[in-house]
Amino acid sequence: MYTCRATNQTYIAEVMIEGNASLDVSAFLAGLQWLATDTATIMEATLIAQCEIIGDETTCWCENGYIWSDVVCDSVNTCCNTVKCVANISDYTPLCVPKVNVSLVGTIDTALLPADLETTLQTEFGAMNGFSSLNVTKRTSGDGLDFVVNLSAMFKTTKVEGILSTVQQSNAGILNINVTSRGLVSIDVPTWKVCYQSTRKLSCTIEEEMNSCMWQISRTDLGTQTVGAGTEVDILSLPTCTLDTAILLLNITSFWAGTYTCIFTGSAGTVSHAASADLMVALLPEEINVTSIPPNPDCSVAQQIQVNVTCSIYKSKEEYTVAINDTRLSPADPNSAIISYYRTFTINCLGTRLQSLIAYCNVTNSLGQNTTAPLDVPIIYPGDPVCEKDDPWPKTKNGSKATILCTEPGRVGKKERLCSSKVWQDPIDLCIKEALNTVAAAAGDFEKGVGATEDGASLIFDNLKNTTSVQNTYGDVKATVNVFSTMSRASSRVTMGETLLPNFIDSASNILNTTWDTDDKSKVKLATSYLTSVEELVKNIRLNTSEGHNASNVQLQVCRKSSVCNRTVFNVEVEVNSSASEVKTIGLQKIASLLPKGAFTDAIYPSLVVSATVNDSGPVNIRLAFPTSVDDKSYSTPHCVFWNITSERWSQEGCNYTQLSSNISFCDCDHLTSFSMLLSKTPVDLPFMDQITYIGLGISICSLVVFITIEALVWHAVVKTNLSHFRHTALINISLCLLLADCSFVAATFQNILTDTLCILLTVAQHFFYLAMFFWMLCLSIMLLHQLIFVFHPLRKKVFMILSMTIGYACPTLTVGATYMYYDKRTDVHYYSRSTCWLTYDSPMKGSIHAFLFPLGTIIFINMFSMVVVIVTLLKPAAAESNKKDDKEAAKSIIKVIIFLTPVFGGTWILGLFVFLMDDNKSIKPLIHYSFTIVNSLQGLFILLTGCFGEKRVRDEIVKLVISGRSAKSESKKNLTVSTAKK
Repeated sequence: MYTCRATNQTYIAEVMIEGNASLDVSAFLAGLQWLATDTATIMEATLIAQCEIIGDETTCWCENGYIWSDVVCDSVNTCCNTVKCVANISDYTPLCVPKVNVSLVGTIDTALLPADLETTLQTEFGAMNGFSSLNVTKRTSGDGLDFVVNLSAMFKTTKVEGILSTVQQSNAGILNINVTSRGLVSIDVPTWKVCYQSTRKLSCTIEEEMNSCMWQISRTDLGTQTVGAGTEVDILSLPTCTLDTAILLLNITSFWAGTYTCIFTGSAGTVSHAASADLMVALLPEEINVTSIPPNPDCSVAQQIQVNVTCSIYKSKEEYTVAINDTRLSPADPNSAIISYYRTFTINCLGTRLQSLIAYCNVTNSLGQNTTAPLDVPIIYPGDPVCEKDDPWPKTKNGSKATILCTEPGRVGKKERLCSSKVWQDPIDLCIKEALNTVAAAAGDFEKGVGATEDGASLIFDNLKNTTSVQNTYGDVKATVNVFSTMSRASSRVTMGETLLPNFIDSASNILNTTWDTDDKSKVKLATSYLTSVEELVKNIRLNTSEGHNASNVQLQVCRKSSVCNRTVFNVEVEVNSSASEVKTIGLQKIASLLPKGAFTDAIYPSLVVSATVNDSGPVNIRLAFPTSVDDKSYSTPHCVFWNITSERWSQEGCNYTQLSSNISFCDCDHLTSFSMLLSKTPVDLPFMDQITYIGLGISICSLVVFITIEALVWHAVVKTNLSHFRHTALINISLCLLLADCSFVAATFQNILTDTLCILLTVAQHFFYLAMFFWMLCLSIMLLHQLIFVFHPLRKKVFMILSMTIGYACPTLTVGATYMYYDKRTDVHYYSRSTCWLTYDSPMKGSIHAFLFPLGTIIFINMFSMVVVIVTLLKPAAAESNKKDDKEAAKSIIKVIIFLTPVFGGTWILGLFVFLMDDNKSIKPLIHYSFTIVNSLQGLFILLTGCFGEKRVRDEIVKLVISGRSAKSESKKNLTVSTAKK
């Protein structure tokens, strides 16, 4: 018997030779056309077996390096593991096969270890073809044993499954038995170093069809983990992998350097076949820590400063080349777990003034790839604003952020503190528990694809529940929300079952017991992330029999196979009409208070947010019955809202408030998301309010342009006295400020296309120009009051101009500047609202809007006092003469005063104060709201009518301009006619 090796496959041919001599038949075989194709080439012919036939007796044997095939062993059991076989087997194909090194690593778990178990193993495995040895190790705990079977021949999976079944049936104490072979699977992994952040395919093949497969990765710091679908790995062999399996690593970093194992498993689940290989990666450090001593070089105390810059990386098998600012360095201690490199810089404080020292650490690997980490070291010069040292916080340059490491036992991370306006802001504690940090790292690995199994997800949520069950800081809350967000993204790729549901719900509930101490912007972002990730996890977790789970702050209820689902969470009755086979309803306490009120600034919120999800698409309607616990009738306008994830605001779109009965508010919505119900002082969207505002502002802006143009044309004609100069100067500035304020208001309504910078600039512009308008009104009021009281001591023009410019522009500048700087330091309340591009209101006496309301109210009070003085002055002659004719004239004068002075004294804004301060009244307040909007949007028109057309001298000059314009035009036509006639 000979074997012929072709280019791609191995063929077996049988040659019968008479006599008892072996011959070289290679030349003979080469001339035979025994192959089905002419493309095959015989590379070599090797003698693998011989048979000797004497009479009716046949004796065969395999040559060195070969062993009886399974065909022979299964047919003639006596031939297995013997050198010569006395049987008529010469026509068996194949007769002998090459020897291979195969091992079976097995484990047996028992309740009570049988005494003859080792003997049974020896008997059963000893009968296998190519059996070499059996090594058995009994566990000291007495609950089983481990064994290794060494073979020199391949085998069928069903044969070993049969042996295991026999062993288990003959020993009643065996609880579990399984084996994994080595040597039957071929693995293809690069034997060279692969590039950092490259893509690489790893594959395995087996000759026998199997039932399932999996991949594992082993690292010293990670242990052995299952590789699943993730952001950095694709499983190419899913859903089936009978003969081969492959994974594609999408972003190879140090995380993916390790030993890979592919495992095929048979249908019985007791026999697996595995192969392993190491993947070597030209590493780059995942983290480079660049620091300086001192962190803020202080040139105010020295003429020259030495700055020591340190670049630290974790020790690695990779041979790195490290340089700081292009200077190649050697490690201070190459045997340390963290290897550091040092370089000293000298700062000449008397030389060129630098804002900061820029240092960068460059790390290069063995394949020439590199990565760089920069460091910006702020330099403090004499006179620079700083925050003085506040142990443990170092002296820090204004506008910079100081960072210190956590020192509390059992916590890792850092704390940050901002130096703003030479004042230390409140520290932000980003320290987290070590156990929580481990969970967060495991979640990150899970998302990448390591440990990405249902059991892995259950373990993560189990540990998360345990770590969040005790006191949590803001850092713990942020880390936990990040875990939720990470696992929610992974849940779209990895199946998550109902076993993890209780731990997930309890973890989500635990962090709602913690105060989220951070600025509003970060709080909104974190709360939105929490809400989104919790809803996504609830949607993706597959439930079989679970009816939900309730915790102190989170409740989940499930409906199945019902067109109408009725469930109650935190006393809110939820009715979902849907054709879906499964509906999940979740209630979240305390989350609504973490989200901004936005347009509903004067509303009160319940602590509850309710969400529902269905397992398929289709039309859906939901009704929520919120218990109304507010007895104050001033809060009587209910609104059904949902949290819009995209725009990060509450919205009423698709939701309607239907009725209020027995202290129950009903909300009907045609979509599923995060719902809540609020009670507001006023309806947020009054009918036609926007249209009235825009039309009125358009008229006002045009009127102000006309007014300013007319004033420019008639200025020299009407300004003849100091009094008229004072009045028209004030009117011009009032009109100009109102024009710019109205334009800023219109521009600020396009929040969707405005950047944060433009939004804050428009807020500042509105704040400044509206205040400037009121302060110029105050100037006009003071001037009029002075003229009435001090009749024989008139104001000089120079005094008025200095006084009016100071009051009109300096006062609003100081007010706006001080307000902005004050709220810039605050973390709980901001200067402006991103959703409205206007000042903020949080509660009475809290919010930047008060920096507008207080000056406005004060000025309006003074102006109204001035108006009263004018009216009283007009009434004195009428009171003295006391006749009906004079009374009638006095009444006309009073009406004229009110009409002419109200627009320029800001009297119409009194309605605005009523809107802001008064309690809700469904009939009166909307009426006042409409009145305020109409009269204030038309304020420019009123100024044009009263300040321009209401003054006789101005009207006369306008008439003169019109007449002179017509006369000039007529004269021009006359001259043109005469000239034509002469021709």
